[in-house]
Amino acid sequence: MPQLVAAVLIGAGVAAGVKWIAREMTRAAEMAREAHDQMTRGPELRTVPKDLGTLEWDAEAGVYRPARRRNA
Repeated sequence: MPQLVAAVLIGAGVAAGVKWIAREMTRAAEMAREAHDQMTRGPELRTVPKDLGTLEWDAEAGVYRPARRRNA
């Protein structure tokens, strides 16, 4: 009879553990889903690149810079 009681207690412990793990997995998945949604909705991530127009080489700085507009 003590073996039966031990088996029932172990079974209850395993069932509680599985239930806890399932609840934690659901919570983690929801947090990941919310973080993904927030990242895709963020206005800072949807910025349009600025059009710099024609670039010309700046030999002094060693980089390309936007061409200066000349008044015609």
